[in-house]
Amino acid sequence: MIKRREFCKSSLLAVLAGVAGCSRGISNPTLTATSETLPKELLSALPVPWVFQELNVKTLKESSQILTSSNADLFAIGDGWIPQLEKEFFRPIESPKIYSRLNEHAEQLLESFGQEISIRVVPIGVSPWVMLFRNGQEFSSRAKAGWDVLLDPELKRKLVLPESPRLVMSIADQIGQADGLRQLRQQALTFDDKNGLNWVLSGRARVAILPLYRCFSSLSRDLRLSVFLPESGAPLHWTFLARPNNTKQPFPESWIAQVWSMPLMVKLLARGWIPPINDSELRSAIENVPNSYRQILLSTNAFWDQNWSLPYLPEVEIVRLENIWRQSTP
Repeated sequence: MIKRREFCKSSLLAVLAGVAGCSRGISNPTLTATSETLPKELLSALPVPWVFQELNVKTLKESSQILTSSNADLFAIGDGWIPQLEKEFFRPIESPKIYSRLNEHAEQLLESFGQEISIRVVPIGVSPWVMLFRNGQEFSSRAKAGWDVLLDPELKRKLVLPESPRLVMSIADQIGQADGLRQLRQQALTFDDKNGLNWVLSGRARVAILPLYRCFSSLSRDLRLSVFLPESGAPLHWTFLARPNNTKQPFPESWIAQVWSMPLMVKLLARGWIPPINDSELRSAIENVPNSYRQILLSTNAFWDQNWSLPYLPEVEIVRLENIWRQSTP
């Protein structure tokens, strides 16, 4: 039994601790992203007192409102979100050290956004879109060669395609058939790359198209799964950071420097997440990646030569692609 005075004192200390905890929570700088945007290894390296807050967005159409109304200090977003950015709500990154480490492919992608956007976002990682199969041995040789395998009759209504029409069109362009886009859409069970891994694991789908980093680590846990990055190449999925105007926090430069350095960089490469830095910096890290993963990632030179980014599009080109998409409706 404790005395009443001691009890009251303990209670008061508990209340004060709770208030202090709430105060700290409110003042902590916050990184916001959807659950599938960043690898867990990257989030676990967030410096104190930064915290991660999950962003619940069902569709890309919702992203514009979320980005302009959130109280976050930093956003992590995929390249599909870039057209939704309203530059007046975001401040320049102002981190010459980070920009100076970007490779030429990252620099070219930034240039395609135009000056007003390129100074407000910085790419921190890239991953190729791949084919994730469940029990896909019979398709392996064709999947290694190219995307035509997706039109196989055995995969009809067993294919999960990306939510982005532009990505689907980019993949269809690699299929050597005049009506490739319409045929590809006819194969689809659903357009839901966010949950693509779950569709395949559950057996409801046979194959899903999704960024490599979302499924790479699952290969060692489930022997039914196999992943293919076609020799003909694949579109790249980029992840960027953006700073809202209302933040008072400095850009976490040291965190990105850690992400792009050993030993964390090796862990990220083993997930299929590639820092967009110069090949000379990546080479030593890739040598430490397990052989089975390295065979999929290939060498850095081959990776950049065979795969491609989706640059920012002017409005007239967006309208043209929208028309193509409508005309390809099955």
